[in-house]
Amino acid sequence: MALNKLTFNVNSAGLGTPLASSDHKSGIVYYNNTLPSGFSTSDRIKTVFSLEEAEALGIVEGTAAHAVEWYHISQFFEKQPSGQLSIGYFAVPGGTPNFSEIQTLQDALIGELRQIAVYFISAAYSATQVTALQAKVTALQAEYKFLNVLYGADISGVSDLSTLASLRTLTAPNVSVCIGQDGGGKGAALYGSKGYSITDLGAKLGAVAAANVNESISYIENFPMVTDGTEFDVVAFANGDAFSTTSVSLREALDDKGYLFLVKEIGLTGTFNNDSYTSVATTSDLATIENNRTIDKAKRLLRFFILPKLGSPLRVNTDGTLRPDTVATFKALAEKGLGQMETDRELSAYEVIINAAQNVVSTSKLELTVKIVPVGVAREIVINIGFVPKL
Repeated sequence: MALNKLTFNVNSAGLGTPLASSDHKSGIVYYNNTLPSGFSTSDRIKTVFSLEEAEALGIVEGTAAHAVEWYHISQFFEKQPSGQLSIGYFAVPGGTPNFSEIQTLQDALIGELRQIAVYFISAAYSATQVTALQAKVTALQAEYKFLNVLYGADISGVSDLSTLASLRTLTAPNVSVCIGQDGGGKGAALYGSKGYSITDLGAKLGAVAAANVNESISYIENFPMVTDGTEFDVVAFANGDAFSTTSVSLREALDDKGYLFLVKEIGLTGTFNNDSYTSVATTSDLATIENNRTIDKAKRLLRFFILPKLGSPLRVNTDGTLRPDTVATFKALAEKGLGQMETDRELSAYEVIINAAQNVVSTSKLELTVKIVPVGVAREIVINIGFVPKL
C-alpha cells in the first residue's frame, strides 16, 4: 500500500495552449499613435497566446492610451482561452482609411490568420469603410490568404439607430459590422469615459475563433456572451442605447440590415449574438461568417493537397481523354482534405468531379469541379402546437 500523499495536478492551459488546427488564429488592427512599451514604429506587430502576454507588452487595464485595447484582448481570451492573437498597432490615418494595415498584418503572419478584427474610431462610421475593407480582403484572396473581417467602428454620433444604412446593398461578403456593446460593466464604463464606441469586438472575435468553421456564433448553447459573471449581462448598442429600451421592430430592422449585436432571450439567463451576418445580400451563399469560413477552409485544403501536382504530367488515352489513373489521382487528392472536414462535421457532404474528356493536351489546364453541401444552421425553429380531443 502506497504512503499517503497530496498530489498537485497543474493546469497547463492557463496561458493558452496552441490548438491543432489553424482555425483559431486571429488578428486585431488598432490605430493608435501612442504605442505600448512592447511595440515600436519599426516593430508594430506582436503575437500573443494569453492576456498576460499582452499585458507584458504594455497593454494594461486602465491606462489612458490602451484601456480599450486591453478590454478587447481580455474579452477575446475569455471566449477563446487557447487562441492565438496577432496584434497590430498602426498610425492613425490622416484622411479616409484604405485599411491596407489588414494586408500588412496578414502578410507578416504569412497568411495564416483566419479572421481579423479592425477597430477604427478616428472618424464616424460609414458604409464606404466596409467596402474599403472588402477591397483589401479581395486582394488577399488573390494571394490565397483567405480571411474574414469583423469591424468595430464609431457609431456614438448616431442618435437614431434606424438611420443606419443597410449592409445588404453592399458586396462585402467577408466583412461583418459589430454594433453591440456592454451596457453595465467595464465596456459601459469605458464608453462613458471615452465618449466613442467601444463595441463587443474582442468578444465577437473570440467567439468566431472558438467556433468550428461551420458554426454560427448565434448558436445559443455554444456561444453565451456573458463573461466574468457581469460583462455583457447588461446589453447595449455601441451608441449607448440600451437594448432593453429599444423596440422589437428596431432590433428586427437592424437584424434585417445585416448588423451584428447582442440580444437577450425571454426565459434564458445570459446574453447571445443575434446572428453571424456578412455585408452582402441575403441571397448570397456567402451571407454568413460560417459559410465563408467553411469555403475558405475547403479552398486551403484543396490547394494544400493539389498544389504539389502543379506542373506534373497528365497522362491521356490514345483519343486524348484523361486516363482513369490520372483522374483517380487528382480526385483522391481533392478528397483528402474534404473527407477530413466531413469527418469533423464541418461539411454535410461533398463531391469531386473531373471530366475525362477535357482537352488537357491542347490547353495544359486541368479542371476539377468540387460540390460542397454545407452544414445547416437552425436560424428558425417552427413548433406546431394545439389542443386535440384525443391522441
